[in-house]
Amino acid sequence: MTRQAVTILTVVLALSLLGVLMVYSASAVRTSVTDTSDASGYGYLLQQLKYFAIGMLGLIVALKVDYHVYAKPWVYRFFVTVAVVLLLLVLVPGVGVEVYGARRWIKLPGGSTFQPSEFAKAVLVVLLAATLSANQARIKSFVRGFLPAIGITTAFAVLVLMEDDLGIPVVMMAVALLMIFMAGTRWIYVITSILLAGGAIAFITKATPYRMRRITAFLDPWAVAQTDGFQLIQSLSAFARGSITGQGLGGSEQKLFYLPFPHTDFIFAVLGEEAGLVGTVTVVLLFALFLTVAFRVALCAPDLFGTLLAAGIAAMVSVQAAFNMGVTTGLLPTKGLPLPFISSGGSALIMNLTLIGILINVALQAHEDRAERQYAAARA
Repeated sequence: MTRQAVTILTVVLALSLLGVLMVYSASAVRTSVTDTSDASGYGYLLQQLKYFAIGMLGLIVALKVDYHVYAKPWVYRFFVTVAVVLLLLVLVPGVGVEVYGARRWIKLPGGSTFQPSEFAKAVLVVLLAATLSANQARIKSFVRGFLPAIGITTAFAVLVLMEDDLGIPVVMMAVALLMIFMAGTRWIYVITSILLAGGAIAFITKATPYRMRRITAFLDPWAVAQTDGFQLIQSLSAFARGSITGQGLGGSEQKLFYLPFPHTDFIFAVLGEEAGLVGTVTVVLLFALFLTVAFRVALCAPDLFGTLLAAGIAAMVSVQAAFNMGVTTGLLPTKGLPLPFISSGGSALIMNLTLIGILINVALQAHEDRAERQYAAARA
């Protein structure tokens, strides 16, 4: 394996194993109290280990498959068809599972669930990489280059938005615009799209009362401390208790029925309480290292498809990580998005690990001298 591939794999394994540890720490006490059939509290730990094993299998398989296969029209069209069907099935009563007013999961045999939007995110990256690289000659054209790519992204985003999920569409749009820009489109198209997307998000937020309450809570959580500001206040309290070195593994008090969703959306706060600033900064640095090396892989990829594919995967993971950490630290309004590799959840962990397998396959075919030639050409 190349140095870049080894680095990516090491970072991802470190984050994933940390996730297994934190999921157990954040869920064990609550589970043992609320679930009479699981007095040991091992339920979420065993689930996370199962999902990690499946995800590692996906990573190994994806690592062995030449990434150029995904550029074949029949391959990505098959994945797109499956993704669209799954996103539509979520909306079917009896098939889609509704949790806290949102219908985002599909029931599977045995009682498990699957979140199609996680699969759709991965498919969107592959689809955009394939279509943008194939359409390179017309990429600067608004009608024939930019519009098809942004249309594809909007279609995926709308399907996920129909599930009452605004967070993932925002991540999708951010990643897509980065990939489109890297493909060589005119910057004015990207800037205009950002402004239009921002306006659309503002309109959707204003039209939805509970989203407006989240904005109010974000601006002044203590004014609504017992209602919409409760999550953020408990999250900030966890970071405050953690201080520099933390309370030690298992020492979090906020996870004891104070902080909602401590093993999923707010697991970073539990990490901050138990490992302190040292632990949270370490995680941030691991994600930063992942992003740096992954974009290096993108620059060194042997072709444009590999460049866009690697950049899309790097951005998809990093943007969502930044979003989650921003929410838990009060830098962004509350929104339910898991922290990649660390939060409890099967669909996200399995799909993210599979994407890492694709990224490593690109890294195995990358050429360091290609990045150096690009840098020299840019300076010339």
